[in-house]
Amino acid sequence: MRIKLLPGERVLVRTRPTPLPLVGPVIAGFLLLAVGGFGLGFLAGRDVLGLGDWRFVLFAAALGVVVLLLLRVVVRPLVRWSSNRYVLTSMRLIHRRGAARRSEHQINLSAISQLQTEQGLLQRLVGSGTLIADLGFDRAHAYRDVPQIATFKEYVVQAISDLPLTRMFDGVDMEIDPQYARGSIVRAQQEWAQKEWAQQEWRGGQS
Repeated sequence: MRIKLLPGERVLVRTRPTPLPLVGPVIAGFLLLAVGGFGLGFLAGRDVLGLGDWRFVLFAAALGVVVLLLLRVVVRPLVRWSSNRYVLTSMRLIHRRGAARRSEHQINLSAISQLQTEQGLLQRLVGSGTLIADLGFDRAHAYRDVPQIATFKEYVVQAISDLPLTRMFDGVDMEIDPQYARGSIVRAQQEWAQKEWAQQEWRGGQS
């Protein structure tokens, strides 16, 4: 998976979700193979209900059902899991998913106001978890089944702390925008003048 990097951007971590969500589909697949194998062997080994030549048609139909169920229960979750990627760069947190139809979600690290982690019982056993990036204004994005969730969160926090300290709340570069800086000085002077005027009024009222 190739990421089109921005100028000065570099990839820090590439990973995919842990295979923990595949435990259920794998168990279901083994059960399906066991039941399907028994049923297919039963149909192939004897004449069921005197069907005669129709027995082979019934066998083919049952085999098709088993294959479709395996594709649905096992193969589909496996492909979905294998096509998931989490990429941490020096500027963004990227979530890509989908094989035939790909979707991508990106978050600028500078927009993250808070990071939270959630872990279930099985997730704690393998060290995985869900990372929730809070963007403020009731917006958040969850990265589920992140491997080594504590370490991954540390990487994200470190990447955020390594961002250049030039972008403020309005996104204007304070170091290279002199007009913005002059505006800040003017506002500071106005606030100082208002405070001086209020103090003079208070002193006049005391006298």
